[in-house]
Amino acid sequence: MKYSTFVLAGVVLFTAVCVTSAQWRFAPARRMPAAVQDVKEAVETVKENAAAAADVKTAVKDEIKKVVKAEEAAPAETKPEAKPEPAFPGTNDQWKDSLDADWAAKEAAAHKVPEHFNNRSVLRGDQREGHAYGRYTEADLRLWEAETTRLVMEGSRIFHSAELLGSTNGVSCDMCHPDGEGTHAETYPKYQVQLGRAALLRDMMNWCLQNPCRAEPMSGDDPRMRAMEAYIQATASGKPMKYGKH
Repeated sequence: MKYSTFVLAGVVLFTAVCVTSAQWRFAPARRMPAAVQDVKEAVETVKENAAAAADVKTAVKDEIKKVVKAEEAAPAETKPEAKPEPAFPGTNDQWKDSLDADWAAKEAAAHKVPEHFNNRSVLRGDQREGHAYGRYTEADLRLWEAETTRLVMEGSRIFHSAELLGSTNGVSCDMCHPDGEGTHAETYPKYQVQLGRAALLRDMMNWCLQNPCRAEPMSGDDPRMRAMEAYIQATASGKPMKYGKH
């Protein structure tokens, strides 16, 4: 009896272990379908997103191609030619005007600018072939006078303008030399005490620029220097040349 009871208990225990083991083993199998479904849905979502991204990429490429094609088909834009800046305000444009531009007449009226020498005497007398002035005409004389007068008038304009001189203190040349008086252009070259050496007229002009006017010196090729030198020399018209005179 005891033996039978022991065997029966063993059978019951074995059966319980087997049932429990079977439940543990097959339980994941019952839960697997839901997990697999989640994975499948995730994969489908990734595929859909990838497809959407590919569509966007394709659309962007198509738009870029359209823009490039439109730019190639459009007529080339013509840019205006860059014009060189004048050496100093106004001068170059004014000099391109006709020979009797108003600005020159106004400058002559505002300041005492000597008249140009009358060269009509070169047209009189010997006009034979080979003569130095044999081929010149009245039109040539008018051109000489107009161009030289322009240069002198421009010099007068700069001479009387602190701005065009580049002055940093508002001083212009005419404040010391009204209408070009007292420059003594007829006495150059001469030893200039301020410079401690023999000087040309333009050397003294630069000294005045740097000191009374507090401006930068000008090079000999500066259009302003050339114009002012012409004006100052013109104001000495009629005076005998006495270089070196103090």
